[in-house]
Amino acid sequence: MLHKKNLLWLALVVAGSAQAQGDQRLSDLQVTANRLPQSQSDVMASTTVIDRADIERSQAGSIIDLLQGRAGIEIAQNGPLGTLSSLFMRGTESDHSLVLVDGVRINSATSGGASLEMLPLEAIERIEIVRGPRAAAYGADAIGGVIQVFTRRGAATGTQGGLKASTGSNDTHHESAWIATGDDDTRLNASLFHRDGDGFNATQADESGERDGFERAGAQLGLSHRVTDDVEVSVNALRQNFEGEYDNCGFPASQDCVTKGYLQSFGGQLAVQLQSDWQMLVTAGHFDEQREERRAGERQSLIESHRDEVGLQHRFTRDNGVDVLGIDYRQDSVDFNNRAGASYARDSRENVGIYAMMRRTYGAHEMSVALRYDDDSLFGDETTGSLGYAYQLTPYQRLGASIATAYKAPNLIDLYGPYGTNPSLEAETAENLEAFWAYERGGWQGRVTVFDNRIDDLISYAPVTYIPYNVDEARIRGVELSGGWQSGGLTLRASLTHQNPENRQTGERLLRRARTFGRLDADYALADWSFGATLRAAGDRRDTDFVTYGNTTVAGYGVVDLRTAWQVTSMIELSAKVENAFDKQYQRVDGYNTRDRYVEGGVTLRF
Repeated sequence: MLHKKNLLWLALVVAGSAQAQGDQRLSDLQVTANRLPQSQSDVMASTTVIDRADIERSQAGSIIDLLQGRAGIEIAQNGPLGTLSSLFMRGTESDHSLVLVDGVRINSATSGGASLEMLPLEAIERIEIVRGPRAAAYGADAIGGVIQVFTRRGAATGTQGGLKASTGSNDTHHESAWIATGDDDTRLNASLFHRDGDGFNATQADESGERDGFERAGAQLGLSHRVTDDVEVSVNALRQNFEGEYDNCGFPASQDCVTKGYLQSFGGQLAVQLQSDWQMLVTAGHFDEQREERRAGERQSLIESHRDEVGLQHRFTRDNGVDVLGIDYRQDSVDFNNRAGASYARDSRENVGIYAMMRRTYGAHEMSVALRYDDDSLFGDETTGSLGYAYQLTPYQRLGASIATAYKAPNLIDLYGPYGTNPSLEAETAENLEAFWAYERGGWQGRVTVFDNRIDDLISYAPVTYIPYNVDEARIRGVELSGGWQSGGLTLRASLTHQNPENRQTGERLLRRARTFGRLDADYALADWSFGATLRAAGDRRDTDFVTYGNTTVAGYGVVDLRTAWQVTSMIELSAKVENAFDKQYQRVDGYNTRDRYVEGGVTLRF
């Protein structure tokens, strides 16, 4: 397991992961959809924002629990906390969604997926989810959508801080500390966090009854400074070390498997107001992920994924909109070794992207246009775009429609990896149509979005050899319902997604994706007490049989979580929760267990 001294190392580092474009001090701003600050109500795309208050109120134990079942989002996980997770946004593949931390990509340079399970909630200030293709803004990978995580921010003025400790079932322990200080010009914040536990048995095939435990520890640091009225600079850093036990690795399959390593991102941003209507942003970022896999105590492989990126963006404010011009550069590389001495034929790639966006408002009418050109050193160039229109039907209702294209560049492991590869792979491409109706008045808000996403040249794998090739086509049609109501101390939030993620070659549903899933959160505050409950539910899913590798179906499920908190004094809060309150036995992936009823209690000190 990890040494707790790893908690301290980052407190000595002044660096950071590239901060997202725009000042986040205003809570109603959303910046992810179009890489510029917009009021949440003005964004055409289907979005969800989860702020720090939402995170603390939910008492979620991981980002997987926090996101599971929200509009358009399904997550599968192979066992307990820290084991491999797969994100399916709007029914697309697990590597079709772009994940950012403060503007820096954290998708792996090898597999293309992002290790969501490694992101610590203790270091997160805010999460923005944008559903639907965003390639015209970000380039490759954003076919299903974008999730951006913003780390903790310093207070505008004064000093704030907190300590939290909790303990739960299966000998689970959680400790964290956070402090922020600053004035109108300078803001500084830092956080430390640690969590460990015995977990539970990952697979049904393991009859030993042993538990697969985990430990993770890390730190986060952020600093911003306004040099003059027109110049501001900011840096952020996030690091998390992890170690987790799991089952079913290698051949023949072993139940004594361990993965350990770290995830870290660094970078910064320089914002310069060149003129009253002209702002320039310069960003830079670096990302690393290391994973060491061990079986029966012996190292099987060590893989490191690295990324460097820089960007330059100019924003021009108009009387009725904004224009954006930008260019970014990204370089990915991989270091790999295993017991067999295998290696990558090519272990790096570069990408240059140029993009332009325009937003205009004409009375009740709004239009958005974006175009981007990318040149990838391994597979060539790709042009993507989007066009959107919205109409303000009444002061409280809005209608809109959009069309967008997107693509997914072939992963390094498929092109030049140590196993079955195909250097001739083409990019996976997508075309998405969607329409929406949105309503917001008083304490009510709601949105209905209908979408149709066609994906061509999906990468599949040949039997026996597992060599990748372009063949599959998919069509994903669906409707998302999301909304909420707030009055007095009662807050209700709900989402429901119904979709048909279909393989157009076979007519079958895509693996591990439900046709219908949803989530309901209800919270009530009464004096110094708060009470809450969450229902997460999903229908059945097609899957691959854990034993025979044939087709199977995993049953649907419904899980209820309960929580409460008591504000004893202005500084002290006691909390308790029961996850899976009715001890539901269910699976997200065939052959892999999920957690039984889990009880946790904690204390938080704020100053």
